[in-house]
Amino acid sequence: MGTHEFQVTLETVTPLFLGGSDPRGSPELRTASFRGALRFWLRALLGGILGDKPAEIFRHESQVFGSTDHASPIKLRLQAKREGLKWDEYNPLLHKPDHEVRFRFKGFVPNQSFEIHLLGQNQQAVEQAKKALQLLCYLGGLGRRSRRGFGSLQITEGELALTAGTARELADALKRQINSILPSSFAALPNAPRFPVLHPDWAQIKVCCREFESWEEAIRLIMQNAHNYKNPALGNATPRQASPVHVHVTRLSAGKFALVLTTMLSQLNPILSGADRQKLVDFLDAFKGEVIFGFEEVPENWLGGSER
Repeated sequence: MGTHEFQVTLETVTPLFLGGSDPRGSPELRTASFRGALRFWLRALLGGILGDKPAEIFRHESQVFGSTDHASPIKLRLQAKREGLKWDEYNPLLHKPDHEVRFRFKGFVPNQSFEIHLLGQNQQAVEQAKKALQLLCYLGGLGRRSRRGFGSLQITEGELALTAGTARELADALKRQINSILPSSFAALPNAPRFPVLHPDWAQIKVCCREFESWEEAIRLIMQNAHNYKNPALGNATPRQASPVHVHVTRLSAGKFALVLTTMLSQLNPILSGADRQKLVDFLDAFKGEVIFGFEEVPENWLGGSER
């Protein structure tokens, strides 16, 4: 049985905040961080197919990325240029003036490339890992503040690259790629799942029509609107509730930037209070664009009724 390999070049679009062995030291490009993110997106993909069945989903996920009982059949290797990636310190709260933010995050600088290699003797496992990588690079981000647009990566070469000069072209190109990854049919999910899944009843992928001159301008708008509509439904620190919205910043071939918002609704932390569906609706409505997958309106039964 031969070894199957998938290799692709990735580029940092926004600062990538990846902590190393020393939390206060310089950032590190680590395979463990990628494995964690790939697991998340594979789980989201499997959930749309299999439904709200955590045990079954974990079994399929483990066949790709391993578990405590057996090793992963996939080897993941990252390769940057010999001198490594450059890093700098950034204000992670771009909606606030620099002088008001007294801390900085250390992150890899945008416009840098590195390679990722997926290798394994199980072709099906490699293909599943490849799909998870595509979802990560099309819809999500890596590292701290990734749900607000930091840590956005872009595939720059080959058939998986999203070549688009405008936001409109990006919507068309992304829709083709997403349709090639997602299944033709989905599990029945009448109620909100226990974890985020890519299911048309509980997820939405929107490409915003506005184009931006810089990645800073794009993330600043995200953070300003998140502040304007601040509510536990959009994420909460204590008790912990992750935001259902994943923000991805894409660099267009014409030099500008575009936003992709992926919302995956799931059951909220049971001890969370004050979640308001309308705040999420208002946040998403603040970004005009084209929905290329999923619901047009946030389901009223997500929080048990439209009054919440």
